[in-house]
Amino acid sequence: MSPDGMLWDGRRVPFTLLGGYLGAGKTTIINHMVRNAGGRKIVVLVNDVAAVNVDAALIADHDGTTLSLTNGCVCCAIADDFARTLEQIREIPDPPDQVLMELSGVGEPARVAPWASTAGFRLDGVVVVADADQIVDLSSRQYVGDTISAQLVAADLVLLSKTDLADDGGAAARSLINGHTSAPVLEVLDGDVDIDLVLGTGRDQAAVSPISGRPGRYDTSVIELGAATRQELVDLVEALPADVVRAKGLVWCDDLDAPVEVHVVGRRRTIRLRRDLPVGRAAQRLIVITPVPRRDA
Repeated sequence: MSPDGMLWDGRRVPFTLLGGYLGAGKTTIINHMVRNAGGRKIVVLVNDVAAVNVDAALIADHDGTTLSLTNGCVCCAIADDFARTLEQIREIPDPPDQVLMELSGVGEPARVAPWASTAGFRLDGVVVVADADQIVDLSSRQYVGDTISAQLVAADLVLLSKTDLADDGGAAARSLINGHTSAPVLEVLDGDVDIDLVLGTGRDQAAVSPISGRPGRYDTSVIELGAATRQELVDLVEALPADVVRAKGLVWCDDLDAPVEVHVVGRRRTIRLRRDLPVGRAAQRLIVITPVPRRDA
C-alpha cells in the first residue's frame, strides 16, 4: 500500500456501474465493450460469466468463474461476498485500467455505489440501460415500477436500447426517463456504444485524448483553458451544459502543485488532484462530448 493510503501506484481505478432492468440489453453492451476494449485492461464483474459471449479467438482461459481474454480483460462472476471480490481485484499485481460491474436486473445502483469508492477505486459513473420497447409498460407495474424508478434516479447516463422495436421510436420512453432524471440519454442499437462514452480513462490513456464517436452521433469540442485556479476550474466544469455526455482533461491550476484530473460522465463531475502524475502530462484544455440532436427531436 502506498503512503497516501491508496493501493498500487497511488491511483484509484475508475469503477463503472452498469444497471438496468431485466432484458434491457446490459449483457449485449458488455459483449460489445469487451470485444472493443481498445487496449484497456478491464475487469468485468457479471452475475454469470457464461452470459458474456465473446469471440472464441479472444478467450485465453476459462475456469468456470473467470474468463480471461487475450486482450488483457478479465470477466469474473460476482462472488457471494462482494467485499471479497473487490479484495481479489486489489490483489492483482498490475492494476486494471477500469472495473465495469453489471448489476442484477433488479439491482439498485445507489445501494452498490459506495463500494465503487472504497480503497483503490473511484466511482466513475452509473450507467443505466433502458429498454425503449418495454420500460413504459414495466414502470406501471407494482414493485417493478419502483425498481425502475430507483435505477433511473441514480443514473449519471442513460443508454436507451431497442428503439427500433418501439412503435414511436422511443419517444414515450424518453419522456418517462426525463421525468426521473436529468441525465443525458443516448440511443444504443444492438449494444453498439462508443466505449469511451461509458468508461473512464486508464493510466495509459492520455486524459486529453479526443473521444471519437461514429459520424452524426456525437460532437467533440475542445475548451482551451488559460491560467486558472482550482475554484475557477470547478466553476467551469459545473457550468457545462446538461447534455454533456463526457468531458475529460488533465490540467494545471495556478494555486496547486500537481495536475488536476477532470472527469465528467453525464451528471457526475469529478475533479481530483493527481500527485502520482508528472506535471508534463497536463494540458490546458478539456475535451467535451455531446450528442448530436435527433432530427425528429
